[in-house]
Amino acid sequence: MTKSIVVTGASKGIGSAAADALAASGWAVIGIARHKPDSFPGQFVTADLSDFEATAELASRLARRGDVLGIVNNVGAAKDERFGSVDPSAFFEIMKLNTKPRHWFLTSATAL
Repeated sequence: MTKSIVVTGASKGIGSAAADALAASGWAVIGIARHKPDSFPGQFVTADLSDFEATAELASRLARRGDVLGIVNNVGAAKDERFGSVDPSAFFEIMKLNTKPRHWFLTSATAL
């Protein structure tokens, strides 16, 4: 069986470096990000992981493959704000993006 791994936020920076290292170690890498990079060492899926329905559907589809053994949850966002002026709604949305995709993927994988 092929051993596949998902890397979120895989289009640049740490996510791209993780994907390269995993591919070099023999993993079949499935990258996910909002924008497709010019090159990628595996399969790439363009998706916005801040969209709950799209993320849940993608997680279910990946779980059904049967070969995805893990996830490197690198997706993240930040907003530059000063203390006292933080918008609680915006903060909550950023925290959901930074923490929920891994939960959605794991929940979908264990439900099958």
